[in-house]
Amino acid sequence: MELGTLGAVLKFALDIENRACSFYELACSATTNPNLVAQFEELVQRGQKRIETLMRIRREHTTEMILEPITGLNSDTYNPITAIPEGGDEGTLQLVAVAIETELRDFYTAAANKIGFLSEVAYSFEQLADENSEAIQHLSRGF
Repeated sequence: MELGTLGAVLKFALDIENRACSFYELACSATTNPNLVAQFEELVQRGQKRIETLMRIRREHTTEMILEPITGLNSDTYNPITAIPEGGDEGTLQLVAVAIETELRDFYTAAANKIGFLSEVAYSFEQLADENSEAIQHLSRGF
């Protein structure tokens, strides 16, 4: 689906952040590795803060949502799989988490480029992408 307005971009961002949080919450109970559980719990907390940030952006930039069209950003390109794999072990959960963080990073990077006309929002999206890059590095380390 084409994300043609800032409102559509923010709605999609909220959706994928909620899905990622749900994955991390379920993943916490699907593993007994204390390091992985701690990391997933941190990602849940981070996700909740990110949802609050996105909702604040939506409130503060309501006018801009209506005025400026966005082209070339499609939600189908950035649609992470957030289901817990059946019978998945800790390594599988870790790989799914890295894939989620990669999709989120790629989405926020692309969105920041497309909404450069709103420098504050673009900057916020760049920060979110940086957080995803950090999470990818952390998740990619062995336990």
